[in-house]
Amino acid sequence: MFNPTDLFKDRLREHMMLLNRYLRYIFNGHFMIALLFMIITVAIYYQQWLEQLSPSFPAAIVLAFMFGFVSSYNPIQSFLKEPDKVFLIVKEEQMQPYFHWSLLYNFIFQLYIVLIVSAAAAPLFMQMFSNKTMKDYFVLVVILLLLKGLNMATNWYMFKVQHTAIRRLDRVIRTFLSITIFYFLLQGSMFVLAVILLYFALALNNYLLTKRQSSLAWEILIDNDRNRLASFYRFVSMFANVPHLTKRLKKRPLLSRLINRQVPFTHEATFAYLYRLSFIRSSDYLSMYVRLTVLGFIAIYFIPNSWLQVAFVLLFLYMTSFQMIALFEHYRTSIWLDLYPIDKKVRIQTFLTFIYRITIVQTIVFSIVFILLAQYEYFFIALIAGILFNYLFTKLYVQQRLQKAL
Repeated sequence: MFNPTDLFKDRLREHMMLLNRYLRYIFNGHFMIALLFMIITVAIYYQQWLEQLSPSFPAAIVLAFMFGFVSSYNPIQSFLKEPDKVFLIVKEEQMQPYFHWSLLYNFIFQLYIVLIVSAAAAPLFMQMFSNKTMKDYFVLVVILLLLKGLNMATNWYMFKVQHTAIRRLDRVIRTFLSITIFYFLLQGSMFVLAVILLYFALALNNYLLTKRQSSLAWEILIDNDRNRLASFYRFVSMFANVPHLTKRLKKRPLLSRLINRQVPFTHEATFAYLYRLSFIRSSDYLSMYVRLTVLGFIAIYFIPNSWLQVAFVLLFLYMTSFQMIALFEHYRTSIWLDLYPIDKKVRIQTFLTFIYRITIVQTIVFSIVFILLAQYEYFFIALIAGILFNYLFTKLYVQQRLQKAL
C-alpha cells in the first residue's frame, strides 16, 4: 500500500546521506579557514562601525530590507524526481502528507538564515533603537518567523499556477509588503495594520486563484529540485570530485575569441586551448572568478587598515587559486582526454601556467585599490606580495595536488 510519509522519509534519508557525503570535504578544506578569518575580521570592523554610526543612519530601512528579504526568500525543495511526474502525479491527492512534511523540512532547514540575519542585525537594532529592549527584538524575530512561514506556504500553493510571470509578480509584491511591514513595526507606526490587511488580502486572493487550478506544476517542482541539486554539486566541485555534476555550457563567443586568439595552433597548446575555453564556457568558473574579484576589490577598498588590506589581497588570491583547481578535474569523467598523445607533465604545467596568469590579473586589480586610496607604497607591496604568493602557492601546493590527482 502506498504510504506518502514513508516515501518522504526515504527521500529525506537519501538526501541527508548525499549531504553528509560531500559536506565533509567542505568543512575539512582550507576554504573554511579562509572563511573563518573573513568572518572574524568582518565582525571586528562591524563592531567598530557601529560605535561610529551616526544617529541619522536609516537603520529602520536597512533592518526592514534584511528581515523582509529573509521572510520572502523561501526556496522549496520537494525531493521529487523525473519519474515522479509519471508514476506519482496520479496520486497527487494521496501525496498531501508528503508535501506537508516537505514544507516542514524546508522551514526548519532555512532557520539557519533567520539565525544568521537575526544575530547580525541585533547589535544594529540595540545601537540605533535605544528606547527598545531585547524583548522587543525577540518579538520582531517571532514576527519574522511567522511571516516566513506564511510566505513559504503561499509560495507552495502558487506552484499550482503554471504562468511563471504571475508567480514572480506575486513574490515581488509579497516581498515589498514584507519589507513595509517590518519598516512600520520598527517605526511604531499604526500604518502597519493597513499593510498587514493588504498582505492577507493578497494571500486570500492567491488561495482563491490556486483553488481554481487542477493540480500542481510538477514539471516546475522537479526542475527546481534539479537546479538546486546542480548548484550544490557545482559548489562542492570546488573541493572534491563530483561525478554527478552536470556540465553547463554557455557560448560566450566574444570572450572565447578574445581569450583563445593568443593560443598557437600547435600540438603542445592543446590543453592551453581546452582550459581557456572551459574557463569561459563551462559551469560557473568565469562567474566565480568575477565574483571573487569584485568582492575582494570592495572588501579591500573599505578595510581601514593597510596591512590588513594586503592580507585580504592574499586571502582572495588564495580562494581563487584553491577553487580554480576544480577546473583541472572538469573532464575527469571524460575518456577523450586520455586519448590525447600529450604527456601528463605538459598538461599539469599548462594548467599551472593558466592559473598563475589569471591570478596575476587579479593581483593587479586588487593592487589598483591602493592607487585609488593614494597609498602608492602599499600598491607595490601588494603587487609584489601577490605575485610571490601566486608563484609559491602554485608551485608548492597546486602542483603537488595535481600530480597526486593524475
